[in-house]
Amino acid sequence: MAGARKSQPRRSRAQLTTQFTTVVGMSLTLFLLGMLGLAGLLGQWATVQLKQRVHVQVYLQREMTQAQIDGTRLALAADPSVAAATYLDPEEAASELEAELGESFVSFLGYVPLPPVVDVVVRPNHATPEALAEVAARFEATQGVADVSWNGDLLSAMQAGIDRLMPVLMGAAGLCLLIALALLNNTIRLTVFARRFLIRNMQLVGARPRLVRRPFVVQGLLLGATSGLIAFAGTLGILTWFQAQLGTMSLPWIGLLAAVFVGVGGVLGAGFSSVAVNRYLRADLSQLH
Repeated sequence: MAGARKSQPRRSRAQLTTQFTTVVGMSLTLFLLGMLGLAGLLGQWATVQLKQRVHVQVYLQREMTQAQIDGTRLALAADPSVAAATYLDPEEAASELEAELGESFVSFLGYVPLPPVVDVVVRPNHATPEALAEVAARFEATQGVADVSWNGDLLSAMQAGIDRLMPVLMGAAGLCLLIALALLNNTIRLTVFARRFLIRNMQLVGARPRLVRRPFVVQGLLLGATSGLIAFAGTLGILTWFQAQLGTMSLPWIGLLAAVFVGVGGVLGAGFSSVAVNRYLRADLSQLH
């Protein structure tokens, strides 16, 4: 009796150690999956930031009244591809240029050589060479517009760079995802492996496979949900660090993210536990040693 009492605390401590190791391993794996998602968000943010720097210079006709200029600017701003349209006054631009050069060329020429310009910021979803060519054609057809200028070569080079990087990044993300799932599967299998003889004892007393599988699936669900909660806490800390890039996180969004981590952890924990138990349910006695 005394030996049985001593062995029971040992098994309890060993089981707690195994569960703790499982939670740590699953938490790190789910945290890695969260970092993959965060890397995708940061990549999308960087792409949007690059595309937001695409500007189109729309040169207006010189002999236009201020009312006509305002009408043309409003017509440009109403285009669905335009995020902002700012009028650059020729006199103000000439004054700034004279301040940089340190000499007055307006007094020498007798007139302001700079034309009136509307600086247009294009929305990111229209900042592609093909879409921007259509946008420029619409601008040129606007009344009062003399010419449209945009750096097509730079935009094409930027788009080509993004197109080259995306397959590489997607492949790396897919490889990391497979590695993370393999680590998670091995972690669950080690947990079930430590209790493989318990599975055989339950079979010997006549327990059906569903009854044998149920406690392991429930344990995997609980361990996975706990690991998901821990991984969510770590991911939330990293997201807070990058809050300036990703924007303010609302409470519903945080709650949804927590539900995703807990749900994914629970489903993966229960699923891999069921697969691991099925393996030992079909195993011979010689394969348990």
